[in-house]
Amino acid sequence: MEIMGYSERGIINSLIYEMKYSQNNLQLLSDFLSLIYFPFREVNFQISGAKILIEQSFSDFGDADLVFLVENLEGKKILFIEAKVKTFQGSWSISKEFKSFKTGVAKSEPIEGFSSNLFVQLYFKTRLIKALNSGSITQLQKGLQFPECLLKKDRNTHIRNIPRKIGKNDVVLKAVKQLEGYCKDALFIALIPDDISNLRDFNLDTLKDYSPDNVQEWDIRNWGYVTWSQVEALCKKNNLKETLKTFEFNDGQIYETK
Repeated sequence: MEIMGYSERGIINSLIYEMKYSQNNLQLLSDFLSLIYFPFREVNFQISGAKILIEQSFSDFGDADLVFLVENLEGKKILFIEAKVKTFQGSWSISKEFKSFKTGVAKSEPIEGFSSNLFVQLYFKTRLIKALNSGSITQLQKGLQFPECLLKKDRNTHIRNIPRKIGKNDVVLKAVKQLEGYCKDALFIALIPDDISNLRDFNLDTLKDYSPDNVQEWDIRNWGYVTWSQVEALCKKNNLKETLKTFEFNDGQIYETK
């Protein structure tokens, strides 16, 4: 039997399950997380236990491609990972994505596809955890205020004035409960089709001093970055054959390899 997954979801599923069934799975996970570049803090990974959620919904706060709940040498941590790919006929860069974000937050109406923007998704998860730390799940159920372009629209008045809430879905609430024991140290990671040198320059030259107007609780201190090329190199180093096959199947769809 042979299984091939499509695009980032296919590779993520293959990677996580191949890690899980490897004899040295916790070391592999530690090595994977150690690839992450954190511009504004230092993090060391030595994982002794982990729970992993794949494609978990958090209702109005967006889905998460991956959530790691880890027992680390430094203490318990959450890592939210938002994955982006370049697509077969398109291109992707951190600077273009950031430009779209800046354009979007300056408007009262969201631009097309704005909610899936990398920076919006990382911001959603940052707000989710801040609320969970300060007011438990109750605050998420009451709802959080966001910039007008990220508020929900009232169906009757068509005005964007409805706060974002966690909702009543039992599975979503069960996932949020899982976060509670780990949320004192939460990390927000972009898995992207860019070059690591571009990420270092971008964070130091552009993102570090950026402070968007009317964007509540903007906080990038716990953001980090890892590239698809780094992930594929890790797979080659550890002979993760199934995931390498999935990379090969999706050649041209994940990141620029030539």
